[in-house]
Amino acid sequence: MAIKESFPLAWPDGWPRTPLDKRQTMKQWKKSASYYHDALEKELGRMKVSGFVISSNVPLNVRGMMTPNVDPVDPGVSVWFSRKGEKDFAWQDALDIHEPAPTAAQINDAFQQRAKIHHPDRGGDPQMWLALTRHRDNALRWINRKTEQNFDFVIACDAFEEVRHNLYAIVGTIQSIRKIERCGTSALLERAFKGFSALPEHATDREVMNVHPIKTTS
Repeated sequence: MAIKESFPLAWPDGWPRTPLDKRQTMKQWKKSASYYHDALEKELGRMKVSGFVISSNVPLNVRGMMTPNVDPVDPGVSVWFSRKGEKDFAWQDALDIHEPAPTAAQINDAFQQRAKIHHPDRGGDPQMWLALTRHRDNALRWINRKTEQNFDFVIACDAFEEVRHNLYAIVGTIQSIRKIERCGTSALLERAFKGFSALPEHATDREVMNVHPIKTTS
């Protein structure tokens, strides 16, 4: 898997920023930024993601390590990734879309037509509504992955004053996710991932195709 970086920081839309006076120090996390960067790559590999981008305001040097002695004003870090999983094309029948390369507009139009019937606010079946929503999201994620520019999920952190500490905070988050996975509680795992979705819940066609434009370098 090719390791990609995004510089400068690509912060996800809709994620709140930590106020400057609320950022913390973490003196017990003494390793270098490159060490925690490597730890993050390893955790992503253990989670068996299909692709990822790590983004911060610290560029990598020619050896692929984080440039030392760089202390950016914005220490935030984000990691964008997609999960490996079984291919599910049930959305084609559910949304009655059988074109080989549907657009986001076609997917949203098909969803909206059916949503008018099944929306709970209009007396529809809540379970049918949820199923249609999942089918729409799966369809949009499928076309986004085909662009090789978009990712399904994002985790971002700027709670700490140093880039390296925000890197390590994300490492800990992914370790917690993997612990849920090991416990076999798939429903909880899916709920956790839903909170990290890079796709806005009520995205328009334009927002879907430009949800996180990330310029990457290998």
